[in-house]
Amino acid sequence: MSSASASRLSVRWALLALALVAALALLGVASEVRFAGRRIGVSIEVAEQGGLVVLDSLPESPARRAGLRPGDRLLSLEGQPLHDTSDFVHVAERFRHGGGMRLEAAREGHAFETTLVPGMAVPWLDVVLGLLVVALYSALGLLAASRAAEDRRATLLALFSFAVAFELALPGHLTRDTLAALAVAVAFALVTGFQFGLELHLAASIPSPLPWLARHPAAVRAPYLFGLTLGAFAALAAILDGIGIARAAPVRAFADSLLTTWMLPFWAAAVTALIGWRVARHPEPRGRYQAALVLLGLLPWFGVVMWETARKLGAPIAIVPELVWQLFDLEWVVRKTFLYGALTSLLVLGFYTLVGAGGALFARQFDGGGASVWVVSTATLAMGLLFNPMRQRLEALIDRKMFPERKALRSRLVALAAELPVQGKLPRMGEHLTRELARVLGVGPVTLWIAAAPSGQLVELAASHRPTTDAERSALIAAEDPAIRRLLRDGRPSAAASLGDASPAMAERLAAAAAELAVPLVVQGRMIGLLLIGAKRDGSRFVAEELELLALLAHHVATVFENARLFDSATFEGLTGLFRRESILEILDREWNRAHRYDRPLAVAVADLDHFKSINDRHGHLNGDLVLQRVAAELTSLLRETDFVGRYGGEEFLIVLPETTLEGARSLAEKVRRRLEEVEIRLEGGAQARVTTSLGVASRSEVRADARSRGRALIAAADEALYAAKNAGRNRVEIAAAAR
Repeated sequence: MSSASASRLSVRWALLALALVAALALLGVASEVRFAGRRIGVSIEVAEQGGLVVLDSLPESPARRAGLRPGDRLLSLEGQPLHDTSDFVHVAERFRHGGGMRLEAAREGHAFETTLVPGMAVPWLDVVLGLLVVALYSALGLLAASRAAEDRRATLLALFSFAVAFELALPGHLTRDTLAALAVAVAFALVTGFQFGLELHLAASIPSPLPWLARHPAAVRAPYLFGLTLGAFAALAAILDGIGIARAAPVRAFADSLLTTWMLPFWAAAVTALIGWRVARHPEPRGRYQAALVLLGLLPWFGVVMWETARKLGAPIAIVPELVWQLFDLEWVVRKTFLYGALTSLLVLGFYTLVGAGGALFARQFDGGGASVWVVSTATLAMGLLFNPMRQRLEALIDRKMFPERKALRSRLVALAAELPVQGKLPRMGEHLTRELARVLGVGPVTLWIAAAPSGQLVELAASHRPTTDAERSALIAAEDPAIRRLLRDGRPSAAASLGDASPAMAERLAAAAAELAVPLVVQGRMIGLLLIGAKRDGSRFVAEELELLALLAHHVATVFENARLFDSATFEGLTGLFRRESILEILDREWNRAHRYDRPLAVAVADLDHFKSINDRHGHLNGDLVLQRVAAELTSLLRETDFVGRYGGEEFLIVLPETTLEGARSLAEKVRRRLEEVEIRLEGGAQARVTTSLGVASRSEVRADARSRGRALIAAADEALYAAKNAGRNRVEIAAAAR
């Protein structure tokens, strides 16, 4: 057969293979569309104690609308108990778009029922990008087939490329126990076994065929025989299980394990060893260089395959890699440096190989070489448009398949950042953040400090292990503290131990919060808060990617908190969290108008701390701020939800009491006085302080006011009563003189 005839024959079978791959790809799109109608957008796993537990749910998904949260245990679906994922899949295959299904679940030991209404939008972007990857391999196979007559290695490359394209194009999401699902399982097993022989054969031919292959041509058949035997065994097991043969399911699981858990590491080791042998022993420098480039691309794949195999097997051999992996964060290095770098390099090299080969083929059909320039230019433009989406698609696939726990953590943290704005005010945001972060990370106490205006002092806003309102709010750190300046300069999570070395005051605070990690919240070069993360409950340490995810979360949280602070700054005071003077006066006027219109009771109380100046003089203004903060917290805890309290002056507070008579206001004022008298406030350096309070009370019924003075008349009357309390010896409650 002539070279031209052989080339035409190769192109014909390549076109047939291309047609088959295209047909499978279309079937895959159809299965994806059907599956979208049954999706509920939840990821689950088998819990250690048995049963299924929710890992995560997608935003706006049926699972999220049904109220499922990470950590929920799934008990039954449509009355079918759920013991493992196969039980869930068996029932889920009956999902129909728009039809509800009854789900029983449990959260924190309490069972509840909900209704799942499956159906989500088709992920067309993923579908299109998947088709592009299949098209890339198919195009590579077609171009390699055009050179098959000239180079035997091109034939191997063409076969391997079409095998990969075929495997990627196989339809997914097919209903179990159907003929189509069985055919896909059989095809996957056989093609995977064939790929094993093909890649070993191709590796033995790079950069040129091994000499001993020429002397022993039968040796080439061995890897094909081995791979196809395992593939055939897995295919037969799938057939027996598919037609309902008793006890075939364990055989199928064993066959699948042989194919993916055992053959894959042997495959990776054999291919890497063959290429490594050529690097060391090829007689020509050019050949050694070419083999070294291929080996460089193979090493990340080899390392990941071996590591994943050791983790799956749980064998003693996995102990040493585990120690090394944790010590040097090799998972991070492989993921972010070698694996993705090699992937990107291979995509670029493969693309420009296609461009060069396509340009050469195109130029042969026309006179001159100018036509190939247009091919290269057009292809380069296409590369610029498609390269990043394709790379991101493949990176997402690697994340999903090789590092599912990291993907789940990233999804949970992103969802947590998105949940904060709906919590409303800063305290509730802080409570939600610390509580959920402690649960998601599996750590001890999580504490949030926030910068108080105008000084920027950091004060505790929320903590996961206790209600902040019950605390003494002693976690107050100056913005000029050396540890704070260091965190602001670095802008990334830091170990608590290293920060404690920089500042004794910070060391004391970090020890009190049981913090192992400090994560700064920075916006435009300003420190607006600090997250203190406790140690992991399982005793493990934070790895590099977790630190990166925490830094990303901190950026989002800082932005959310800063926006909330800007909104609140006109209404609430930074240090105490109470209403500002202007805001509380507006509230008083509004309540006065309402009480006057409907003839309802209204009272106010003005509270002033006794001898507060002596606290500032004796202990410093930082401790004075701490006292004000504690007093504000106690006032807030004593009031009803319908009451209002604001900072009226330096150490004066105005309390607005709607629907309250004079006697009710006096009773509340007396309760405030007694509570503050009993409180001990721990100051900087461990000192204790006590405060007493004088209060003046007035109500609308006993105060006459014209239209202009409105609520100001109440304040004037309460101020008079406060002055009387001061003159009478302080630490007492007096009512307005007009009411006596």
